[in-house]
Amino acid sequence: MSSRTGARGPYRKGIERRREIIAAAAELFAEDGYKNSSVRELARRLGLTQAGVLHHFSDKEELLVEVLELRDTSVSEYLAALPDTDLPSRSRAVGRYSAQHEGLTSLFIMLSAEAIDSDHPAHDYFTEHYRATADVANRLPETDFPDPHDGVISADLIATLERAVQDGLQLQRRYREDLDAEAALDAFWHLVAAARHAWVIQD
Repeated sequence: MSSRTGARGPYRKGIERRREIIAAAAELFAEDGYKNSSVRELARRLGLTQAGVLHHFSDKEELLVEVLELRDTSVSEYLAALPDTDLPSRSRAVGRYSAQHEGLTSLFIMLSAEAIDSDHPAHDYFTEHYRATADVANRLPETDFPDPHDGVISADLIATLERAVQDGLQLQRRYREDLDAEAALDAFWHLVAAARHAWVIQD
């Protein structure tokens, strides 16, 4: 019994150390970018040697994969704990989570721009991320949307949404050759026009 207990201790400590390294790597990548970060600096922040870090992770690329998985897992666990499962509620929840976790969000934004280069180790991750729209598309027909007559939207908010759509499309088309940004913008303005009669537009 004592030998099994003794075996658990180092194993548990190893898991905890990996989590510490991943969290520190997320902070470092968010501050300096993936390309400008080094295992040496990561080790210094953790009070470890480079060999100590590489004992748990083979290289910086493996660390990047773990950091991205941390972000995805964190969001999934957050959504799983919510009582609401409808699409608008989940969408708002993701936005709320992102605002509450500035470090991971900043890292995600920075990496999405860095990884445009096809040689970047996160390029395939973001390509899949921006192509993974099937789940949302499949749920749209059965979604209960809020009553548009209850909405109040300002002209400034519409302009803000247009800028967000514009910037987001320019990023996504770097990962999706099939994306027609102009058609997507047309769809955005059609949605605005369709909803305008129901919303109270505030100047």
